[in-house]
Amino acid sequence: MPLKKYWQALWLSALVLMGGCHMDEQKEQPKKWPDTVAFQDEFTREFMASTKEVKEGYYLFQSKTDGYTMLFPKDAVVAKWLYERDGKDFESLAIGWDNEEENLDYSIDLQYEQGEHMEDIETNLYLLSSRAYADYNGSYMKQEYNDKTIYFAKSQKDISVDDKHDTEYLFFSYIKSNNSHQGVLFIYSVNCNDARKSCQVKVEEEEKTAKMLMRSITFYD
Repeated sequence: MPLKKYWQALWLSALVLMGGCHMDEQKEQPKKWPDTVAFQDEFTREFMASTKEVKEGYYLFQSKTDGYTMLFPKDAVVAKWLYERDGKDFESLAIGWDNEEENLDYSIDLQYEQGEHMEDIETNLYLLSSRAYADYNGSYMKQEYNDKTIYFAKSQKDISVDDKHDTEYLFFSYIKSNNSHQGVLFIYSVNCNDARKSCQVKVEEEEKTAKMLMRSITFYD
């Protein structure tokens, strides 16, 4: 075979192989993302470990620091404009969703950090109390698990404006790894989506949900 034709044949073979690899990559991607808010939002789905629910109504969230995972509501989104990360040691994000049928608005604020300063429990609880913007001066309930310790508290805040009366219920905790210098400041809040309409917050149920999400955090070294 002439040298020119040899290189042409080799080039064509390479194109076929590249095309085949590209097709394989396409096959690895879902033909259609799940019809849920979390996956329909382009930024949010970057954090989802799988398209399958790991618990009814929840996906598995994976931090971009690779430091932890947690359950993530399928109807929630990660606010891109509020997201911050500094390598593997710091990540701050806000998660939000609503329940139109019950006129409820939800949010979760998370701040993950890794370092020896996370061992200073009192300082981190002070920062959490301040960040919860509820003028919280009360105590925290300590719950120990095999892999983590959770310092939990709750409060509420009047957020009425003009003739719109509303109350925001807050459930917050400092979640500390027992095996490393990792920790998460976690704030779960719920209030009426539209204060002009009727709204009933089932406080006990919301507390159970908040605690379930807090316990779902799993740290990775």
